[in-house]
Amino acid sequence: MTIWNFAWGLADVFLKYRFLHKMLGAKSRYAFVWFYLGSFLYGNANKLFVLAGTTLENFVYLYSCALLLNVLLFQGSMVKKCFFTLWIYCAAELVFCAVFPLFYGAALLNGARYCPEEVIDAVGVAAQLVQYVMMEILQRKLHLLKRDFADQDAFYLMYIIVFIYAAVSMLLNFLVRIEGWPKSAVLVASVSCSLSAAAGAGLHVFCVVMLERRLLEGLARQQYQMLGQQVEVFREQYDRSEKMRHDMKNHGLCLAQLLAEKKTEEAVRYLEQLDIRMEQGKAVIQTGSVYVDALLNPKFRQAQKLGINISIEISVPGEEQIAAVDLCCLLANALDNAIEACERGIRAGAPAGWIRMQSKTHTHYWVVEIGNSMHAPVSMEQGKILSSKRMHFADRPARGVGLQNIQAVVDYYGGVLEVSCKEAFTLTVMLPLSFTAKKNPSAPS
Repeated sequence: MTIWNFAWGLADVFLKYRFLHKMLGAKSRYAFVWFYLGSFLYGNANKLFVLAGTTLENFVYLYSCALLLNVLLFQGSMVKKCFFTLWIYCAAELVFCAVFPLFYGAALLNGARYCPEEVIDAVGVAAQLVQYVMMEILQRKLHLLKRDFADQDAFYLMYIIVFIYAAVSMLLNFLVRIEGWPKSAVLVASVSCSLSAAAGAGLHVFCVVMLERRLLEGLARQQYQMLGQQVEVFREQYDRSEKMRHDMKNHGLCLAQLLAEKKTEEAVRYLEQLDIRMEQGKAVIQTGSVYVDALLNPKFRQAQKLGINISIEISVPGEEQIAAVDLCCLLANALDNAIEACERGIRAGAPAGWIRMQSKTHTHYWVVEIGNSMHAPVSMEQGKILSSKRMHFADRPARGVGLQNIQAVVDYYGGVLEVSCKEAFTLTVMLPLSFTAKKNPSAPS
């Protein structure tokens, strides 16, 4: 083994490990060492003992070994591990099949029976380089695929990938068995095979991108529906306040009549009822955004009715910096989670607890912190909070949709999300303010 082969093999294993680590998460800090040793072992075993010779045998052997290794070393559901293992294997193969037929056809046209080994190696290297670019794009841009997407989506993608790979492999096998064909037929066959493989690679990427877009559109619909509901609540409260102010003259006349008749107790009772009604229509939270106010005020009163000691002191950036729908998504999900945590404590017989929400605006970034009391330790797995509202399967822990929505907004704006579960639950979000929301109206759009 030359130094070049060793260096190239190490780089290849490292880039694949880096991709899987970002998409799935490693189970131990020494996972890379075991990943390299495992890849080296099953790869060289195939070379020494020729365990797989045909295209189908190579697919079954290499995919099975890689999947077993990934199951042992990485986190996440079994379906996701199957999908990403298949994606890594087929991506490079499809790119190889898109380039190799052209060189093979050129060799046949020049009178050679086979394509030189040097050319095959060069095409293989080029295919792997393209694969690395595809992996980099996938891990940087397609954020929602890093979390558990539906099993049916993963099965759909795997079906498409395997179908494309099988069709392209079949065409390539026909091509390399060409003997005695005229040069015009060789040219047509090699170009057709190459174009089919290139189209398959494009469809391969397109299916993954469209899945991400569909997930984002679903998240967008959820956010806008939530925002619409909160704005409608605020509009009703505003109309009620306007009616109350309009009736103040009549209330004054009623009080004057009660006092004139020396009905002091009735007047006091009337004032108490009027004060309660006015308080219900008052916007306690004023953040500088009518949308955020419409969202937070009903939740603030909901927490107070439950007996929760709640304090909200925040101001929010303008819509030119962070879209209103994204602010509402972030703050609503965070506050809902805090209220639900306190409600669970109440149902368990614990005190109502407390919630604190505050923010700070700096020159280039905005920080918001939401904390709440905990009556019991928070369940965590793989460094992530597990939802207490959804069913937990042995191989697929349920993660709260609220935190997923918050993470989607944070990822879109290039911010930072930190969660602490020590003495209290604290969620801290930092978003940069250099982002132009007018050009990109909302995270999932």
